[in-house]
Order: sequence, then structure tokens, then C-alpha cells
Amino acid sequence: MTYRRQVFELAKRDFVQRAKSKAFLMSMVLIIGVVLMIGPLLAFADRDPGPTYVGLVGDLPTGSVEAIRLQADFLDYPIELRTYPDLAAVEQAIVEGEISAAINGLDEVIFRDEVSLRLEAVLTGGVANAQRQTLAADLGLTLDEVDVLLFPVAFDQRTLEPAETDEDNARQAAAIAGLMLLYISILIFGQFVMMGVMEEKQTRVVEVVLSRVKPTQILIGKVIGIGLLGLIQIVALGGAALLTLSVVDIADIDLTNLGIEVLGLLVLWYLLGYAFYSVMYGALGATISRQEDMQGVAMLPVLLILPGFFIAQLAIASPEGWLARVTSLVPVWSPMVMAVRSVVSDVATWEVAASILLLLLTTYGLVALGGRIYRGAILQTATKTKLRAAWRSASG
Repeated sequence: MTYRRQVFELAKRDFVQRAKSKAFLMSMVLIIGVVLMIGPLLAFADRDPGPTYVGLVGDLPTGSVEAIRLQADFLDYPIELRTYPDLAAVEQAIVEGEISAAINGLDEVIFRDEVSLRLEAVLTGGVANAQRQTLAADLGLTLDEVDVLLFPVAFDQRTLEPAETDEDNARQAAAIAGLMLLYISILIFGQFVMMGVMEEKQTRVVEVVLSRVKPTQILIGKVIGIGLLGLIQIVALGGAALLTLSVVDIADIDLTNLGIEVLGLLVLWYLLGYAFYSVMYGALGATISRQEDMQGVAMLPVLLILPGFFIAQLAIASPEGWLARVTSLVPVWSPMVMAVRSVVSDVATWEVAASILLLLLTTYGLVALGGRIYRGAILQTATKTKLRAAWRSASG
């Protein structure tokens, strides 16, 4: 059997073993079910509530009804107007919930218990426009001339930096969700590799396997098998997210296409990040034989990945800052920092290529280093093997 065939069989064994576990299957069904529910819930929450009913009472300037409707259209606030004979009738309608508010001539805007500033702007703005038109007609002036009298100075507005758009906010939200999934997936499936190595050492199964294959093949096979399981989980969750996004409607934003882009980046950086950290987890797993020792040993990869997780959160708000740009090239942190930068901004192609190349080269070196530690520690009978002792044992 060739070297590659042996690695394939080892990967297949670990994949099937983990995929059949009830805990994994139940967690997948539960998480995917929750993701599929999010879209309909968001769509229900964002449904069109219909027009707001408003009462009119008292003496209003000529053309007030049409002016209020134009103001409502301008502010994208759909309303329906109802006329009432007196103040008592309109107040009763508000109390009984027939209408949300009312305007009483030029004196007041009436609400039930809480003032809506947006609705007030629609009503007062519309009446003010109607009154201005009446004034212009009485004085024989044009509306522009009235504007000059009322607003003699008109300022233009400009900003030094572009304001955030709905698409920017959507990308930032997608980056946050993707970062969380990436971080959790790398840690969970990396620890699966550690647990698998430790269990085989504890049950001495590895001794039987080592009689037919090399230690490095076992490590690589375990990394590939469990990594494919993690990849399936990410793709399944991403597919569920795309389905749920298809029912959410945000103006001028194609959330489905955005989701496909984010999913593609997640898959890429998961594979790169998982390959790096899982080799480390596997090598460390060979140094322990008991479940109690696993938590302490597993802290080393966590301590390495945690700064990248926090820096990536900063990179979402400032993707072109010097900290984000530098750390997105550091292999220990690039799987997360470069991932979120790629979602929220247009990163230069050379930066992405350099980040991937550095991470691949570092992972290749780590495979050689991790393979040696694995080879030196996997057959050690001590409860816990020090890294120095594993290194020396491999050279013996």
C-alpha cells in the first residue's frame, strides 16, 4: 500500500469514527435548525406594519392634507389621515387605538403616551409647508422668495469621510459571525485531533497501527480526517445561513451573494487555520495519556490564537490600520485577521497571497516539528511527556 493510500485510510477511519458519534450528529441538527429559523424570524420582525393612522382636527392652512402626505412620502413614513369634528372625538380615538396621533390646528400634536419624533416631524413639516404656500399666495411671492425670507442663509453639507452604508453594516455583521464560527471551529476540531491522539495512546491502539505505518502518517491522517468533518460542518452551516438569508430583504443589499462570498472566505481560512493549529494539537496530544492533563496542554494553542481573535475584532472596525495589516501577515493570527479584513474591505491581492504563502510555509515547518514530537512522545509510557524529552527521544 502506498504512502498516500495509507494516509487516506487513516483519515477515513478518523472521519467515520467522529461522524458517527451521537454528540456530533445531535449538535449539527440543533445548530442548523437554529440557523434556519433566524431568517424567518428576522423577516417576520421586519414585516411591513402598514400605515400609521393620524387624526386631523381644528383649523389648518389650506392644502395641509396634501402637504402632510407629501412630507410623509419624503420621509418614507406611510400614513392615513382621518378628520374628526372636535377635540374630544379625536382624543377618544387616540385612547381607543383607532389612531396613533392627531394634530390640533396650529396648536398641538397629540399622542397617547409616548411622543414619536418622526411622526411629529411629518405632521409639523407638512403643515409648515402648507402655511408657507398660503403666505406666499397672500404676499404675491414665489416659494423661493419665501424661502429667502425664512431661511436667508442656506448651507451646503459635506463630510470628510464617507458614511457607513447598509452594505457596510451587513459586511461587518457577517465578519463578526464568520469570525466566531472560524474561531470556534478551529478550537473544537483541533481539540478533537488532540483527543483522538491521546485516546489512541491511552488504549495502546497506536502501537498496533505503528506496526504498519509511520508516526507522521498517523498524525497527518488524523488531521485530514477530522478536518474534513469540520469542513462539512462549516459548509452545512453556511448553506443553512444562505437559505435563511434568502428570506431577509434589505434594500440595495444582496445578502445571498454576500453570504456566498463570506462562506468561501470562511472555508479557505478554516482550512489554512485548522491545518496549522491541528498539527500543534496533535503533537501536544501525543505527550499526554490522561483526560485530566488535556485541559492544561490545550491551553498553549488557545493562548496563541486568542490575541488574533481580539485583533480580528479590532480589524472589523479598522481593516486598514497598521495593526490589522501587520498581524494579517503573521501566520499565528492571519487565519482570523485576514479573513475579516477580506470581508469588510478590499484587501490588496499581494497581501492575501503573502498571507497564504507565509501560513503554508509555517504549517509545512510545523508538520516536520510536530511529527518529530509526535514520534518521540507517542510510545512514552509516562503520564505526561515533556516536549524536550519527546524531541530527544525522536532523535534517538
